[in-house]
Amino acid sequence: MAGLNRATRPVAVGALLTAAFLAVVLSGCSSQRARVHIPEDGLIPGGSIPPIDTSAPAHTETATFALGCFWCPDSLFGSMDGVVRTRVGYAGGTLENPTYRNLGDHTETIQIDYDPTQVSYGQLLEVYWGSHNPTRQLWSRQYMSIVFYHNSEQLTLATQRMQREEERLGRPIHTEIVPFSRFYLAEDYHQKYHLQQIPELMEELTAVYPDFADFRDSTAVARINGYVRGHTTLEELQERLNSSWPASG
Repeated sequence: MAGLNRATRPVAVGALLTAAFLAVVLSGCSSQRARVHIPEDGLIPGGSIPPIDTSAPAHTETATFALGCFWCPDSLFGSMDGVVRTRVGYAGGTLENPTYRNLGDHTETIQIDYDPTQVSYGQLLEVYWGSHNPTRQLWSRQYMSIVFYHNSEQLTLATQRMQREEERLGRPIHTEIVPFSRFYLAEDYHQKYHLQQIPELMEELTAVYPDFADFRDSTAVARINGYVRGHTTLEELQERLNSSWPASG
């Protein structure tokens, strides 16, 4: 759907990196139904595509991270101003066309498209390092901690930040930093997983985004998924849904 994944208001990126936000710990991805407040007229009044989705930024860049189960990172990064879309999938292995039941040597991964004029790769790394325990040696490659870099700048930033984290923590970090090769989308039921557990919201959003690819790639849906997981308030969410991206130069 042309015109999805755009937003419209200037973003105060500094607010994203508050201590409270970085204190989020991905301690597991419970499938328990979240308790969320849904206004009587719905989160998207009138059932039309909200302003945040009406015109995408002219330019986006991509970050690809693995940090354990991918349901929680999908909601965490999707709640961030400056992030245009999120998708979960599999990366880092050799098996072609992996699936959740036949993952091979791949790792659960999140891919993030972001507006570099609103949020930087370094700021995404701040959230990445602050939202999981990279010193824990995991028993399964499925849940590895990996930064998949897309260019030399991302490699430099990720390496420098990992060295600082190791010094700060005083323990070895088991995160791998490897070149990005290929990303396979996970099955539909994994995309915006926490949101998909709320039937009332899904009924509303399916009417707005009848094509699942539009649902998966929508900025509004990413923000609502973050709200369901508790990363934002209802008031903040409604403000974001009705806002627009600043014009890029």
